[in-house]
Amino acid sequence: MRKYVGILFLALALPAAAQDQEVLRAAMLLSGAGSEEEVDEGIVDILESRRGRPVKVNSNHLRASAILSDYQVAVIRDYRATSGDILSWEELSLLEGFTKADVEVLRPFLSLESSRLPGAADTVRIKTQTLLRGTLTSAGGKVKVTGRSWRAGGAVRCAGGFKNWDGTFFGEATLGNHRIVAGDYKIRFAEGIGLWTGFSMESLSTVDAFLKRAQGISPVWSFTSSGVQRGLAYEYSSLHWRAQAFGSLDRTFGARGEFLGKRFQAGFTAASSPSAKWMVSADAKLNLRGALLSGELSFRNGSLAGISAFKVSLGEYFRLALQGRVVPMKYSGKKNGEYAAAAGLEFRNRKVIASVTADAALLPIPYTDPGRFQLRAYGRTQWIITDLWSFEGRVTERYRNYEAPRTDLRGDLRFTSGSWLSVLRLEGVHCERWGYLGYLEGGYKGETPRAGFSAYFRVTGFMVDNWAARIYVYERDAPGTFSVPAYYGRGASLSATGAVKWRLGRLDLRVYLRASGLLRVGRPFAPTLNLQLQCGL
Repeated sequence: MRKYVGILFLALALPAAAQDQEVLRAAMLLSGAGSEEEVDEGIVDILESRRGRPVKVNSNHLRASAILSDYQVAVIRDYRATSGDILSWEELSLLEGFTKADVEVLRPFLSLESSRLPGAADTVRIKTQTLLRGTLTSAGGKVKVTGRSWRAGGAVRCAGGFKNWDGTFFGEATLGNHRIVAGDYKIRFAEGIGLWTGFSMESLSTVDAFLKRAQGISPVWSFTSSGVQRGLAYEYSSLHWRAQAFGSLDRTFGARGEFLGKRFQAGFTAASSPSAKWMVSADAKLNLRGALLSGELSFRNGSLAGISAFKVSLGEYFRLALQGRVVPMKYSGKKNGEYAAAAGLEFRNRKVIASVTADAALLPIPYTDPGRFQLRAYGRTQWIITDLWSFEGRVTERYRNYEAPRTDLRGDLRFTSGSWLSVLRLEGVHCERWGYLGYLEGGYKGETPRAGFSAYFRVTGFMVDNWAARIYVYERDAPGTFSVPAYYGRGASLSATGAVKWRLGRLDLRVYLRASGLLRVGRPFAPTLNLQLQCGL
């Protein structure tokens, strides 16, 4: 009897939710990604951690973050100074820098809590979050504790028979206008040519990707320590000014000063590191109604680099974006330089979103191949056919004069009805030869204030004989793990992911399980089993 009970529990808990769809939608908006495969994993981590700790829009110490930009923060501060706290989502959507669509996507990660409301009062509460994760090849855990003005956390994972260890830790405290971050953190300033650690999306597949959303200094709570700084950082912020200083164990040191106005923001950064003795950078943004102009100039290794971008609304339905960048080889330290220009146009109404973007880049290697260049074009459309059916199509073309061109055609047909979801994807990629992939996914997500259950099943088939035509596909997994494997060869895979949630008073328990199997011609069967337990208090 116990055996059958155990099998029944697995059937229920098996393949349950992974990154929540709300998290993915918000991550795509904030990073300018055109698909799940392009999303910044770091932003996903931040959004997942914000589930129980939303950004307080009406806070007197509101600062720019991965969720709110400098411009949005300046607009909110200016509005509150003249009109009082923002008390409804519709009121927030009327402010410059926000749209109804943006507010709808970001709403789960924001709070309109107001201390000026009758009966509202601050309460001292310490929240803890514990996460344990195990797979067939690795095991790990995360712990985070949050107070009113501080938080601390750590993550560790081992793989390869306890031979390979990795992880991060951080502590963050805020006292009035002062903030200190100790441990692991990322640095992301301006448009990214001066200082931008971690993931940096190169694809300009959407209009939103033409300008970066800088997060400043943000702590890291991740299983992997790649692309992060480990050390100490300090920040002072006032209504219109912010100063930051940082140092890390890899001998990277620097400081930054910023002016943050509603219409104009500017900053200056100076830093030194083992790879560049000195780096200085100046950046500015000009915000006008419906238009945003941004630029950055940086000097290091005896070379100057620059980037500029412009985004403007053309009437009610269109947006235009332009970008230019110059990054010499001596500046970047790469094998080639980059001299590029890009443009994009988007149309958006209640039923259709369509965009076309393109960029052309000269990528010279001095003496050996000074004429290398690349042309990329992206076409995307999202069409809400009915209340139940929607379609998303994408065409990507990349031409390089030093390797075979690559064409990517993809279409997703989606059905959504209440808690039920199904998606059919067909994709073809041509690079010397055609490669094909398709999958059918179905799922259910139901949630009440005290309990929740979700389950998703996916069947994938692929035929990709050429490695150059490999196809990357986002796959659902538990929070804290972002999975985008590459499919090549011939074969099929079956995956099931799911989650069960219980809320008992302040105690929040969640179980995530993912099981999958990959069968590829000429290779042994590859099973995967991931189990994650999460506890919040």
